[in-house]
Amino acid sequence: MKKLILLFLSILFFSTSLYANEKLYSFIGIQASVSKFDKLSTPTIGLKYGKQSKDMRTAITYSYGNKSNNTFQSLIMQVDSAILTQTFKDIAFKPYLGASFGIMQHKNQKLLGYDDKGFVYGINTGLSYIVNNNVDFDLGYRFLKTSKMKEIDTINDISFAMHYFY
Repeated sequence: MKKLILLFLSILFFSTSLYANEKLYSFIGIQASVSKFDKLSTPTIGLKYGKQSKDMRTAITYSYGNKSNNTFQSLIMQVDSAILTQTFKDIAFKPYLGASFGIMQHKNQKLLGYDDKGFVYGINTGLSYIVNNNVDFDLGYRFLKTSKMKEIDTINDISFAMHYFY
């Protein structure tokens, strides 16, 4: 797990160097989501860290959800690009489109020792509302496919996040 976290952080910092000529803004954030895991839907809460330029955003999010006997945890890296920038250049709303990948764990306390781990990857889209230079709100949708997981094939997330830029 430590190697995987190190890999995520390395990719995060490498991806921010891709837009080296642009000014970068670091941010932290919180995220509340409703996640639908094939047959089960659960609320999740997440913590985010990332970097953003004028047209690109890279973030890593740790999310946790618990419903009845099921516990879900994920660590997901997300890379977004602003779309329709000319149409929205004078408006506080900014649409984006991106890709996500990461790891996920599903535990069921009812089934002793049940621990399902695997990889997730997919696409995401959404709309950011820029409040000021320090805060934005984000409403997003993410579709993820799983790999190496026994019980979960797809995940649909609808999330609301707040980012603080420093």
